[in-house]
Amino acid sequence: MGVASKLERVGPDAETYRQLRHRLEPVYRWVRSRFEVDTRALAAVRISFGLILLVDLFIRWGNIERFYTNDGAYPIEAYEATYSQFTGLSIHALSGELWFQQLLFVIAGLFAMAFALGYRTRLVGFVSLALLLSLQARNPALLNGGDKLLRVLLFLALLTPLGERWSIDALRRGSARARESVVSFATAALLIQPLMVFSQNAVLKHQGDTWYEGEALQIALSNDVMTIFLGNHLASYPALLEVLNWAWVGLLAGSVLFLLVTDGRLRAAFALVYMGAFAGMFLTMSVGLFPFVLTTALLPFLTPPFWSALRRLVPTSLTDRLPSASRLRSFIGQPVERRVFDALERRGYESKTSFVRAYCSSLLTVISVLALLSILVYGTAYVTDYDLPDELETPVDQQSWGLYAPNPTEGYSWYAVEAQLESGDEIDAFGDGNVTADRPPDASKEYDTFRDRKFMETVWASGNGDTNGVIAVDYAEWACERATETHGDSVESITVHRFYQPSPVDGEYEETGRFTVIEQTC
Repeated sequence: MGVASKLERVGPDAETYRQLRHRLEPVYRWVRSRFEVDTRALAAVRISFGLILLVDLFIRWGNIERFYTNDGAYPIEAYEATYSQFTGLSIHALSGELWFQQLLFVIAGLFAMAFALGYRTRLVGFVSLALLLSLQARNPALLNGGDKLLRVLLFLALLTPLGERWSIDALRRGSARARESVVSFATAALLIQPLMVFSQNAVLKHQGDTWYEGEALQIALSNDVMTIFLGNHLASYPALLEVLNWAWVGLLAGSVLFLLVTDGRLRAAFALVYMGAFAGMFLTMSVGLFPFVLTTALLPFLTPPFWSALRRLVPTSLTDRLPSASRLRSFIGQPVERRVFDALERRGYESKTSFVRAYCSSLLTVISVLALLSILVYGTAYVTDYDLPDELETPVDQQSWGLYAPNPTEGYSWYAVEAQLESGDEIDAFGDGNVTADRPPDASKEYDTFRDRKFMETVWASGNGDTNGVIAVDYAEWACERATETHGDSVESITVHRFYQPSPVDGEYEETGRFTVIEQTC
């Protein structure tokens, strides 16, 4: 009688639960579909990140001695004395010799290629991430928002199965094991991260007074240091710039609606629109890796209809020439760990191998949940100026994304180093001419790369009291050595000048300002 009464009490509760579950099933499917990612998109993310890492190394290689060795402008002593949040995080800081840096660059390049090919994807990917963090920590003065977004997105992507398709790992497993799509907390974090960047940037731009008045893009493209290629010509079309200004603001503010709420072909179409905007950014603004990283961030939003359509565009004659998967698999062989697990299972240790696999899967889930919460908590706290408890404060990778926000700068700078000789003559320390305040015809060409521009901005800040002046002093000592190599021992001192030009938003240039960054006796 007691058991029957318990069943009677449990019965209605169980039925209520089943009804509630039935009613919520459509909501669950809707939410799940919004965070589901095609594994071909994840493969494209992997390949794109591998190529970005290679391009980044190639760009940095040109100034490897200047920015990463003790003979350059940022020796290890400067690394140890500045940017304390990065202290001890760089393998590159173990030696200031040129050969050591070149070796690490080559190693990082090999791992980046292996990552793009999908060879032991997760392991190789985490090694690539560690080398990237080490490289960035060695000289943080070179970094912009694109570098921070790169390391954040790469970490989130590594929590997903990037090697599921189009990879050496996939060939080892066999095509039968490949999933068409995946959904998890990791894919949710990977999708939410770019939306946080866009939404937060839209809010920050609203705190200014130019973006939501349609004027900001014209101001931004009047910055001759930041404007390149097509951007040098768009300034002549203010009406077009106003339309593009409002279109960009609309894409930022509506990113959650356009990219997360939508699905299928519509989501893919919106993702392609955003990618078109990033291509426009690459053709107009010198912002480093940002356009490529943002494009990679949008690849997971490309849905199965897009990849199926793309597959139909590939000629069958091309795919027929590729070696068969079975032939490649026999050449590559199974991974060592797979062979070990199979051997253990044959010997009766199936329960233990299952435990290891379940543990690893659970660990990834926990890390993914924490990553997703971190994006939401830190991103929301930054844009709302909410002070987090001290226990939650972190010195690195806070979710702050303020590119051209709240307003674009209304002026630009370039730098020159002047050498004073024993004869009293003052000449360009690195050339034969004289240093003048004449505005260059294209100020963006005053810098070798965008990293050179970022570094000189830090030198200027250091000369005005930031980082205790260490970076400015080290740069001046390096400039002395360069000047002596160019002009001989007749160089007595050098002076680093900063020239500031207000942007000609109204078509007229104001007078160029000239400031002394630092003076150094050689």
